[in-house]
Amino acid sequence: MEMSLSENLRQCRIVIRDVEKEETIADTTIIAHDMDRGHIAVEADGFEVAEGVVISALVFSKSGLFETQGTVGARDGNKMGIVLYEGSDKDDRHAVRYQVNITGVVDQITRQGEKISDNFEITVLNMSSIGLLAQAPKGRIKDEDTIRFAAVTKGQRIIITAHVERVEACGDGKEDVGCSVQLVNLG
Repeated sequence: MEMSLSENLRQCRIVIRDVEKEETIADTTIIAHDMDRGHIAVEADGFEVAEGVVISALVFSKSGLFETQGTVGARDGNKMGIVLYEGSDKDDRHAVRYQVNITGVVDQITRQGEKISDNFEITVLNMSSIGLLAQAPKGRIKDEDTIRFAAVTKGQRIIITAHVERVEACGDGKEDVGCSVQLVNLG
């Protein structure tokens, strides 16, 4: 899904990744957006990134999750500019994973067509615009389930519906849960 540069992105969460180093460099908020030029400004407290660094970013916009690419611009105090661009020369992977560490509550599981009400905590470790990896208590989620969970991240409520592709034990009474994202509601 392509991000609409005409959408107002102010106050949206953005997770920024250095394309060359393949590492997450910031988890912050968009504080300004020039819709005509495709420029954004983000809160830059607590991290340093050199001007000209090529980035990819996962944006938690009001209409859903979007991955975009850009180049870091000038810094002014606690504000850093980013020039967004489109095109295929972005990153070698189709859907890059971003470290997000979002803790939420699963309130519904659909298993073999039956909806099951539930209430347990899940932590999304990383996600892309199309998938996520989470940790959940052992035995609560099965392969092929569909889960719905809600969380608040950077002051923004997010509800995700995801199809479980795989469940693997990871120790400490937890399981890694790999999912394809079906629906994201933000607001």
